[in-house]
Amino acid sequence: MKNKLKKKIIKKKILCFVNYYLPGFRSGGPVRTISNIVDQLGDEFEFMIVCSNHDAGETKLYQNIIEDGWQNIGKAKVYYASKKTINFRGITKLLNETKYDILYLNSFFNYNFSILPLLVIWLKIRQKKPCVIAPRGEFSPGAMKINYLKKKYYLCLVKIIGLYQNLNWQASSSHEKNDIINVMGRIAKYIYIAPNIVKTKISDNKKKIKLRKPGPLRLIFLSRISPKKNLKFFLKVLLKIDAKIKFTIYGPKEDSAYWDQCLNVIDKLPSNINIKIKKEVSNEQIYNVFKKHDLFVFPTLGENFGHVIFESLEASTPVLVSDQTPWKSNYKSGLQTLPLDEDKWVNVIKKWSKFNDNMLTKKRDEAFKYILNYKISNKSLKKNKELFISVLNNKNNV
Repeated sequence: MKNKLKKKIIKKKILCFVNYYLPGFRSGGPVRTISNIVDQLGDEFEFMIVCSNHDAGETKLYQNIIEDGWQNIGKAKVYYASKKTINFRGITKLLNETKYDILYLNSFFNYNFSILPLLVIWLKIRQKKPCVIAPRGEFSPGAMKINYLKKKYYLCLVKIIGLYQNLNWQASSSHEKNDIINVMGRIAKYIYIAPNIVKTKISDNKKKIKLRKPGPLRLIFLSRISPKKNLKFFLKVLLKIDAKIKFTIYGPKEDSAYWDQCLNVIDKLPSNINIKIKKEVSNEQIYNVFKKHDLFVFPTLGENFGHVIFESLEASTPVLVSDQTPWKSNYKSGLQTLPLDEDKWVNVIKKWSKFNDNMLTKKRDEAFKYILNYKISNKSLKKNKELFISVLNNKNNV
C-alpha cells in the first residue's frame, strides 16, 4: 500500500509594520485590529509583524521578548525592534533579509513603521513587492487638522517624488475611502474596502439586561488622552450641565500638554459633576468597566473604525459619538451620532440625565440589539481575505 503524503500548503507571507503590538494595549485600536487579523486569518496567511519593543508612552521594554529577532506570538511571528533596527540602515537590512509576498503598512504618517520601509523600496534598495497601506483614520478631516502644516508639506513632497504611486490602499469603510480620495486624489488608484475584524463576547441573542440601580447618570470616556480623541470638548460640555453626573475618565495621558488643558477645564466644573480620573484599561478589563456605566461619550475628531465603540456596545453600554466615524445612529439611541457642536451635546446630555432607571435599562437593551445586528451583518473576515488575495493576484480593482 502506497503511503499518501499530504501536500504541504505554502502560506503566503505578509510582512506587517505597525508601531505597537501585543502584549501592548495602550495605543488602542491598531493593536486590536492587527491581532484580530492574525487570529482570524493566521491559518491561511503567514503574518510577520515588525513593531516596537515597548508599549505606547512607555520606555520599559516588554518582558520575555526577543529583541531584533523573530519569535512566535500566537499565530504570528513577531520582530520586536530596538533602536538598532529602527533606522534607515536597520530597516534596509531587515527588508533584504526577510522573504515576504506582501508589505502591509498600518499608518501613513508614522516615520519608523511606514515612511522608512517605503523609502527603502522607493530608492530600489529592496526589490519591490506588492504593498498595502492602511491609514487607520489618519486622513479623517479632524485628524488632518492636527499638525496640519507639517502634514501638508509632507504630502506635497511625496506627491512630487511619487513615493506612493501604485500602492494598494485599505479603507475600513466607504467613509474612510472618501477620506483617502480627498487627501491622495488620483494617486490612490486601488482602494479596497475591508472593514476591521472584531472579536465578540456575544453568544446569547436573548441576553437579559439587569435593571439599573438608582443614582446619577454615569458617563464614561475611555480612550487615549490626545487632541484627536477630543476629551476637552466634552469637558466644556459638562460646564453647561446642572444635573448630577458621575463622569469617569479612563486612558493613558498620551499628550501631557493636552491633558493639562483638560485639567484646567476640570478645575472649573461645578460641584454637581463628580469626576473620577483613572489609568488605562487593559483589553481584558474593558468589558467589565463599560458595564458599570450608562453612556460612553466619545467626541473623537475621526476614527476609521473605533474598536472602543464596538466594545462599549458589546457590554450593552450605549454610545454618544461624533459624526466623524463610520458608525450610524440608531433611532432608539443604542448609538447616537452628533456633529461637534457643544450646544447639541449639552441638549443630549440634559435629556439623558432626566431618564429614569427603567429608561436607562431600555437604552442598554437597545445597545445590545445594535451590536447583535452588527455581528450578524459583519462581513469583515471575508473582505480582508479578499483584499490580500486580490493584491497577490494583481487584481487591482476598487
